[in-house]
Amino acid sequence: MPKFEPAYLKLLRNGELAQRVAQAHALLARCCVCAWECRVDRLAGKLGICRTAEHARVSSYGAHMGEEDPLRGWGGSGTIFFSRCNLRCQFCQNHDISQADNGEETLPQALAAMMLELQHLGVTISTWSHPAM
Repeated sequence: MPKFEPAYLKLLRNGELAQRVAQAHALLARCCVCAWECRVDRLAGKLGICRTAEHARVSSYGAHMGEEDPLRGWGGSGTIFFSRCNLRCQFCQNHDISQADNGEETLPQALAAMMLELQHLGVTISTWSHPAM
């Protein structure tokens, strides 16, 4: 049986990943990455509905064993909690995280390092309180 290889590695090798990153980043100049489509220039530091500028704000991340079995697998759920969620659900169980300004603005390289660290731990990756990114 061949060893599992994450799909992003093929995209990295053939240059497609860099193209997708550039395309996604360009969308921030007239932000339309969520359903609000507020069209603010997040690259210039403007804040739209999500109150997030160019970089996401991460409240915390780590292996989380409290999710339902299908979500956490055997090694837990690799969860990244983002602040400033644009959904603003009335009964959000993570309101103190998702609606607050907790955490730090996180450079893409640091966010990728978090994801790779979680992957190395063998957890199932999920995101909660996800802002428009």
